[in-house]
Amino acid sequence: MIKSMTGYGKSNITKNLREYQVEIKSVNHRYLDISIKMPRSLSYLEEEIKRIISAKLSRGKVDVFITFNNNSLEGRDIKINTEIARMYIKELKELAESEGIIADIPVTEISKLPDVLIIQTNQDDETIKNELTEVTR
Repeated sequence: MIKSMTGYGKSNITKNLREYQVEIKSVNHRYLDISIKMPRSLSYLEEEIKRIISAKLSRGKVDVFITFNNNSLEGRDIKINTEIARMYIKELKELAESEGIIADIPVTEISKLPDVLIIQTNQDDETIKNELTEVTR
């Protein structure tokens, strides 16, 4: 275990199109004070990251910055909210009729409207935990 530390470290890892970057900055401090900035989707891992760092350090002001980009298609699904889409179509057709304009609405334009397309993410929390702790060590 390191008693005190002043320094900077950066580590990257890419696994299955998931990219992790961990930056750690520390300065001498009387006690161990760990501050972590991470995406909300990973916040469930904050205590695990603190545990890993506190196993290596006994004192210091430590700032940890974690970035995560999940470009993987694993656990992702796109759903169409057909009820909302129908409501948009109905209202747009009524508007076109009342204004005397053509109501030719391409489906691609409907898909761009709010809440029509829903991307669901069911990520494998255990896999992400293992990958993030690997890059943190």
